[in-house]
Parts: sequence; C-alpha cells; structure tokens
Amino acid sequence: MLNAKLKEYQLRGLRWLDNLYEQGINGILADEMGLGKTIQAISLMAHIAETKGVWGPFLVVVPGTSPHNCQNELRKFCPQLKILPYFGNQEERKRLSKFLDPKNMMNPAL
Repeated sequence: MLNAKLKEYQLRGLRWLDNLYEQGINGILADEMGLGKTIQAISLMAHIAETKGVWGPFLVVVPGTSPHNCQNELRKFCPQLKILPYFGNQEERKRLSKFLDPKNMMNPAL
C-alpha cells in the first residue's frame, strides 16, 4: 500500500510505532530533521489500515505553514488513504466535521 521503500532506520521506527500502537500507548517520533518522520508516520497509517483493517480516522497535526505539503506527501506515498484537511475558523471546521463520519473512512477498494 505504501509507495516508498523505507530505509532500515525508518523500518525500525515503524516497528517501534506499531509496537506502541499494539500496546495502546503513546510515543513521540523525534528523529533529527530530514530523516523521514513524515514517511514513517504515513507508513504507520498504511500499515494499520492494511494489516489491521483500521482506516481511520487518523489525526495528523502539522504546523500551519505545511498542511499542503503533508497532503501532497500522503497523496504521493499512500493514495488509498482519504484526506480531509481540517483547519480554518470555527465555522469552517464545523462545516468540515460533517465529513468525519467513520462509515466514509473505509478502504475505497472494498
């Protein structure tokens, strides 16, 4: 499902993130800048969707300066995941929230 080949350290990061997910605990992926945290996060979402049948919703929090970059990365590396950019003022977010129905977040290929 992932349109990328992870480096070994990124695979270790993915396994660690998956282990946290399996245990139901939280963690922070805090690698140095430029080492591929975004692709590791995308690979985790793809892994959870593909192997566990959980297609979301996943909340991805990004700086206000980079939501479009994040959307582009998701579309590039995992086009099967649906994306709903959720930002704006309170009224705009309320309008967007009607699209957060879990029934609409399943695998589009099923």
